[in-house]
Amino acid sequence: MLLRLITIISLINFLLLMIAGMSTETALYRSVLIFMVLFGVVYLTIFFLNVIRENPQSTRPASDAKKKQNEVSH
Repeated sequence: MLLRLITIISLINFLLLMIAGMSTETALYRSVLIFMVLFGVVYLTIFFLNVIRENPQSTRPASDAKKKQNEVSH
């Protein structure tokens, strides 16, 4: 779904650049560049969200973390 949305955004950008009178090579270059940037942002966002979800200690309150640390040290 996100890939389709990114593709549609780049195609609309290409269409608008062509309507504005830009050369085909430049319009294609900019559209591909926009596609790669959007794809990279979405990929990194999904990656970092997965990293945050897999780290259970970051979601614990500070008091629970201290209790756990005290249990380990005793």
